[in-house]
Amino acid sequence: MKIKSLFKNKDTIFLNTNLESKDDVLKFFAKELFLKKYGADEEKIYKLFKERENQSSTGFGNNIAMPHFGDETMNESTLLFARVNDIDWNSIDNQPVKYIFGIAFSKNDRENSHIEVISKLAKFIDKEEFKKELSTVNSSEEFLSLIQKFEEETQEQISVSSNNNKEYDIVAVTACPTGIAHTYLAEQKLIEQAKAMNLTIKVETQGAEGIKNSLSIEEIKNAKGVIIAIDREIEKGKFAHNDNIVEISTQKAIHKPEEQIKKILENKGQKIKVAKKLGDQNSDQDELSFAGFGKKMHRSLLNGISYMLPFIVFGGIILALGFIIDLITGSLSGKDINSAEFLSNFGFNNSIAKLFFEIGKIGLGLAVPVLAAYISFAIVGRQGLLPGFVVGSIASGGVKGTYGFLLDSITNSGVQKPGDFLGTGSGFVGAILGAFYVGAMVIVFSKYVFGNLPKTFNGIKNILFIPLLGTIAIALSFWLVNIVLIYINLGLVLLLQLMQNKPYLAWLLGVVLGSMMAVDLGGPINKAAYIFGTLTIVNGNSSVSMAAVMIAGMVPPLGISLSMIMHKKLWTKEEIEAGKISNIIFGLSFISEGAIPYTSKNPKVLIPSNIVGGAVAGMISALLGVNIVAPHGGIFVVFLAKSNLFVNNAVSIGMGILFWFIALFIGALASALMIWILNKYPINFKTKKRKNV
Repeated sequence: MKIKSLFKNKDTIFLNTNLESKDDVLKFFAKELFLKKYGADEEKIYKLFKERENQSSTGFGNNIAMPHFGDETMNESTLLFARVNDIDWNSIDNQPVKYIFGIAFSKNDRENSHIEVISKLAKFIDKEEFKKELSTVNSSEEFLSLIQKFEEETQEQISVSSNNNKEYDIVAVTACPTGIAHTYLAEQKLIEQAKAMNLTIKVETQGAEGIKNSLSIEEIKNAKGVIIAIDREIEKGKFAHNDNIVEISTQKAIHKPEEQIKKILENKGQKIKVAKKLGDQNSDQDELSFAGFGKKMHRSLLNGISYMLPFIVFGGIILALGFIIDLITGSLSGKDINSAEFLSNFGFNNSIAKLFFEIGKIGLGLAVPVLAAYISFAIVGRQGLLPGFVVGSIASGGVKGTYGFLLDSITNSGVQKPGDFLGTGSGFVGAILGAFYVGAMVIVFSKYVFGNLPKTFNGIKNILFIPLLGTIAIALSFWLVNIVLIYINLGLVLLLQLMQNKPYLAWLLGVVLGSMMAVDLGGPINKAAYIFGTLTIVNGNSSVSMAAVMIAGMVPPLGISLSMIMHKKLWTKEEIEAGKISNIIFGLSFISEGAIPYTSKNPKVLIPSNIVGGAVAGMISALLGVNIVAPHGGIFVVFLAKSNLFVNNAVSIGMGILFWFIALFIGALASALMIWILNKYPINFKTKKRKNV
């Protein structure tokens, strides 16, 4: 689809507009589309533009914005252009917008062509020579001639980069998390720079529309080197036999393409090791090493988290629904839902509620094993799945029956319900550390233990030796580590139990529990606080500790989301797009793990901010006497909250709910403000200062 053809009647080109804000532009575009009969509903068009901007800014940087949508309200697809005086568009580079390309597609074209149009525009709209000429055009004809000129030049570059010679000086692959803007901007910058240096290049893009311009194994082998410009993990097996590979972010490809190409020409790249042999897509023959292991750890962590989060979301919400069903059916059947008998069996008084509760437990129970398995899978491929699942199951308490010999010492410690500690495990942190351990051990077994076997043994090595002997060795050693973590949790719970029995220390208990819930987001410290909270309600009694635990656990994702709303400049476009809304859902559902991807990306800012937010929320909750009987559910069980500052039951419930939200909001606000403070006044660890969270 040609860009020029979408400016159909030259009547959507506005070179001298007096618009002062983003909202003015969107209203103006909506009005013009309606008046010129491209769209059927002016108000809906404006709303669609706004909804897209609320997801994340369409300011691409370099003074360019591309607001866009696709909907059946459009009679036909069209483009709009407006040249304006500096407008704040909350762009990714925080610079004002001067040139705005509006994209309004019909529903059919939205499904088939909008990514193509955006990617084509992205290839030339931020070129300095394009913007220079764009600033001087005086008519629609001149504007369209300029568009045609640069579109043809871009197509020529693509043709050059897609020749059939099977030999290129350089090959590259680009991929960003959303698969739209940065993927194609990186592609274009690399092509431009290669052309300026009289080099041939072919760039494979792995974007929202799939893999385009795919590189063949022959092309990769014949190139002088490979540039892998990615912000997410991709399959790298076909690059394994090139010895000169430079792996960077898309930002470096966009802003410093010459530097990356020179690295290739100076042979400063390196060989990468992957789980599969180059060109053998059906083989599990390992080609593993510790080269680049540290770099893999971070990306593999994000890979595991992406697979785990659906289990957390599903399990937490279904669990909460079980409580709600039990409460509703109990009320309708005339039961006293405040009685000790009902509360002691809360979630299990009704068979349907019990079914929901058990299904929710399955979802939550699978989260930790899935996390460990897919972290190890990202590091070493399919050989990591089996030991990853086993280690994750141990971390989540799957073998608690084998720790019976610890029961006497745990009982003698004086902790309540000592048997429950055998199921504590080591949680998410244990799964993460265990997965890294799995990755390392699979490499050891593959390369060093069984590495010298004859090639005829490769099949049985990958099917039997490593899965059987490797997994049992990894499982047994991790089982021993879990003993240490159980006793660490025991010490923490004993400390909390001491404060639980001292009313005048309620505020301190709230601070401690809140900090513990926020510090490692599902790890052993968080788990110790949560186990303690659940132990305080085992007899069907509401607990201040349980309320503090739940409220503080809701704060980290809410604090991040609030920061994205209050301080947009601290976050990248991709982070806001992925996290602003989802973290509200995670937080309100008591799924603190939603904050893990952001915390792992910038722990120096997010860990202190999470702790401060959790501590403040826990302290306020405990000071206001908020208590609850439900062990999970977040906002879905908030109506069970009470405040022990009031004697009257109705008043106690009403104020308990109000205090709950007050503690939650102030905690999230404290977290968001701490994120801003630590970005504005970073703690100096003698490392390069980051611009964004």
